[in-house]
Amino acid sequence: MAGLGRYLRRNWLFFIFLATYCYSISSMTVSLWFGGGVNIFASYSDATALPEVVLDANKVYWAKSSFLFITLALLGLNFNFRAASGISATFWATSLIVIFGPTPPLLTIFTLGVLLIAQQVRRGTIFGEKTSA
Repeated sequence: MAGLGRYLRRNWLFFIFLATYCYSISSMTVSLWFGGGVNIFASYSDATALPEVVLDANKVYWAKSSFLFITLALLGLNFNFRAASGISATFWATSLIVIFGPTPPLLTIFTLGVLLIAQQVRRGTIFGEKTSA
């Protein structure tokens, strides 16, 4: 167990990112399932007409799908998981900030993503360990 504590201390920034992301997903889940019909996209958009709501939902879905695809693509290219997560989170937050404007959650994820990237650059661990084919 001593190794786990060292691992947590060394990667504290990633776990803050993970906890922040967990909070974001949890609040959306609570709003979706227990919010009495609350529009979970309302934190991004103030659209009220159905066509605009659907368009905004598609934009959010595109950003989230891109987050997943970029993460998987970077992992496939042997990027370190923390670096891939930081790059993907930065893209996701930036795209939603450009589309809908800045909000505290998006600015938080953007900042944590940039810090994760910077941490991996500083450590020299942008790429994962070399493996033989």
